[in-house]
Amino acid sequence: MPLFSGSYEGGSFFELLRHDFPHLLPFQHLHHVPQLAASEFRLTEAVPFATTVLALRFADGVVMAGDRQATEGFEISSRRIEKVYKADDYSIIAMAGAAGPCLEMIKLFQVEMEHYHKIEGETLALDGKANKLAQMVKQNLPAAFHGLVVIPIFAGYDLRLRQGRIFKYDVTGGRYEELQFYATGSGGKEARSTLKKILQSGHDTGGCSGFSLRGAGGCGGC
Repeated sequence: MPLFSGSYEGGSFFELLRHDFPHLLPFQHLHHVPQLAASEFRLTEAVPFATTVLALRFADGVVMAGDRQATEGFEISSRRIEKVYKADDYSIIAMAGAAGPCLEMIKLFQVEMEHYHKIEGETLALDGKANKLAQMVKQNLPAAFHGLVVIPIFAGYDLRLRQGRIFKYDVTGGRYEELQFYATGSGGKEARSTLKKILQSGHDTGGCSGFSLRGAGGCGGC
């Protein structure tokens, strides 16, 4: 006997939830919550926000890193928050934005990758993974209208092209590819400027606090 029944029979866990169990998707209740006036309580004043994350391509793959700080309004709420996560053996994801929705999306994306592999018996292509994440970001748009914005960076090693690739997103789920590097979050602009200067000067990038992807070795901590 199946554990559940529904109309969707494909290999996507996210689509299964959307079709048959939409109430289980993160923050669906915010679809029906009216916007608060400027003078009323704001969610963003009580929700920790993950700040800067970045990704950088190199000869054998991609390096992704983030700082450890989270803010709550104008105060630091945490100095040990995790922002960079392994999605599968050949891809990693980092989040900037409201910490709760960020973590929910990361968990859902990780399950999506594992579910597809178990159902289809193969790993989803890198472009397919990037598109799946775009759908999840788009699904979070009602929460973003209430200030719970999620802005990910997705990176992976493309087994077909044999190179690392970096994808960025906007709040509506728009997906764009960056050829060298990208950074987002509250310090994203400064991080992009720094990375640009480092690349132009030809300096060694040194170590990082995050994950690296290499074609042969898969995903590992730096």
